[in-house]
Amino acid sequence: MSNDTFRIREYQVSHKTHYRYSFSASLCHNQLHLRPREAQDQKLLHATVDIGPEPEYRSQGYDSFGNPIEFYSIERTHQEMIVHSKCSVERHEPVHRWFAGYRFGEFANALREDRTQQGLCSEEFLSPSGYCSIDSEFVEFLKPIWDPNRDTLEMLDLINKHVYSSIQYQPLSTDVTTRSIDTLRSRRGVCQDLANVLISCMRTVGIPARYVSGYLLTVPPPGESKLVGSDASHAWVGIYVPSFGWIDWDPTNNMRVDLDHITLAWGRDYSDVPPIRGVFVGGGDTSLQVGVDVMLAKETVLDRSKTAE
Repeated sequence: MSNDTFRIREYQVSHKTHYRYSFSASLCHNQLHLRPREAQDQKLLHATVDIGPEPEYRSQGYDSFGNPIEFYSIERTHQEMIVHSKCSVERHEPVHRWFAGYRFGEFANALREDRTQQGLCSEEFLSPSGYCSIDSEFVEFLKPIWDPNRDTLEMLDLINKHVYSSIQYQPLSTDVTTRSIDTLRSRRGVCQDLANVLISCMRTVGIPARYVSGYLLTVPPPGESKLVGSDASHAWVGIYVPSFGWIDWDPTNNMRVDLDHITLAWGRDYSDVPPIRGVFVGGGDTSLQVGVDVMLAKETVLDRSKTAE
């Protein structure tokens, strides 16, 4: 793609969650993070959430991080529950900057001098959280690549690559409660775990980092059709860089976040932004089935010089 043009893509996302109970539940209360938020280079076009059986109570709002949330209650006997989120999102191609213009060793000073509202708010992402530890083991992990004389953005790209190269992506090797320090020691995990390790690396050395949940368009192997429901939720990391703001890295795929990453919500770690969280009365054993589909609906290529006029 030429530097004189940029792309806008429209995606359609279907996220269906089906709970089945071994015997009837009589009541449930749930909170959802299923409506994509407005974000840099992202615009929400349409979003609906269908719930069955129909809840007796529903309300919408925002959490403390500005993520859209919905709360609902089903107050009658039910044997199963289906939550089906459907949305359309427009993504603008981000402008990637490869040099910050200041050395990585100057990061702490740059952060202290950043008194913008965004900079001040980033400080809540410096502390440890339930799944993301601050520990000297993360300092040891970074030592082989540590270079305070590198440009800041260049160094952050290198750290992202180091997590990608060091932690083996292994499905089913962990669960949503696995802590970053355990992933670092075992050297295996899924996208959430690689994100947690990168977050812990950043926070341990005094750099604000947040957990981002969302979706990623997947492409089937050549000659094969994409399977319905074969996509999944994804996770990556936002890092606050003074003079630039938040920039997102995807350690699972060793890349900066690009057009095909659709942001759903962000927080300190997964515990702040699970798609569905709740309690129920009765129900016995629960089986869970999740199907996610991400489809590219439209792509537009625009001339930068003409749009700037």
